[in-house]
Amino acid sequence: MKGAVEFLYHELEQNMIYNAFQRTLKPGYFFGPHCHKNIEICLMKEGECDITVNGEVITVHKGELMVIFSHMIHSFHVKSDQTAVFLQIHFSPESLIATDPKVNENIKFLHYLTDAHSAYTFHSFTDQLLSCVERICEEMNNEAEMHHVSLANIYIYELLFLLSREIEQSARKMFSVNNPIAIRAIHFINQNMESNIALEDVAQNCNITTRYLSKIFKKYVNITVKDYICIAKVDKAMNYICNTEFSITEISSKLGFSSAQYFSTVFKKYSGVTPKEFKTLRTKDI
Repeated sequence: MKGAVEFLYHELEQNMIYNAFQRTLKPGYFFGPHCHKNIEICLMKEGECDITVNGEVITVHKGELMVIFSHMIHSFHVKSDQTAVFLQIHFSPESLIATDPKVNENIKFLHYLTDAHSAYTFHSFTDQLLSCVERICEEMNNEAEMHHVSLANIYIYELLFLLSREIEQSARKMFSVNNPIAIRAIHFINQNMESNIALEDVAQNCNITTRYLSKIFKKYVNITVKDYICIAKVDKAMNYICNTEFSITEISSKLGFSSAQYFSTVFKKYSGVTPKEFKTLRTKDI
């Protein structure tokens, strides 16, 4: 029994959650586009916010929740004159993916996690789910108490089942990337973003011409291959800036850019700020 408890404690102490907090966005706020490997939960408490996922704009209103899956291009824009207040969680999908496919199939949210086609789910939320998300945010920002990370991780498992239940019971919108070539291209880019990859490299990996890949990718992902590569690299750069001591020049080199100057140009184009400005902010608000 002691060994089992120690194992459980070890597993729950792992940093499964990247961040969890309440955000207040003023009218006119805009951030993105960007992408990341984490699952993102956005639960709207007040106001509304336009969230664009792979080129599709969804207005999330008070009482609604959006789950954005790994590596999906997304951005935020508060167009109304009312402040938007929502709870936001970023957490790692790896620890939630069960090895038994039957388990994944029966628990709907796990099924979406293991389905490479999934982009987002969108539906209303219950008081029970709101309570769970609020507890996760509270524990992740309560470093004064013991086991706050462990409790937050336990609540993530509760969230998994609540999301599965609500996805089954409520009206929902589900977006998928329904083309195997586009999925293969995304996977190749995500696995090689630290190399100097180009459209030709992605097309060669998919065994098709650059022209056909460009057509398919634009149709099913709603952006160009080049844009996706740049956005993925910028997101990886943000992660390096927030979590390592690498210099801007080192990050530029690691991500396959020809020069730090070109890296800064690309970074600002897709994030709105230069790498140095982002480093000064030291934000994890992604």
